[in-house]
Amino acid sequence: MARSEPDDKYLLVTGLLAQEKVVAVTGDGTNDAPALRKASVGFAMNSGTDVAKSACDIILLDDNFCSVITAVKYGRNVYDNVRKFLQF
Repeated sequence: MARSEPDDKYLLVTGLLAQEKVVAVTGDGTNDAPALRKASVGFAMNSGTDVAKSACDIILLDDNFCSVITAVKYGRNVYDNVRKFLQF
């Protein structure tokens, strides 16, 4: 949900979490902090505010959206490998 109000982002995140969905949020401003903190995984941009960086789980070193996709791929790979190891 790009270019939406902070309250709308937070409402969307809480609604999806209530349905037991996994939610990832990207943000760079102070207004994004509540949604970043509430989400399953929060991605903050390096050029963002300190409030957003402290509220997130992962800080991306550049502001390129391709970095978000790369981070998600690495995260899924790590998750899958840990799951396979625990099943073994």
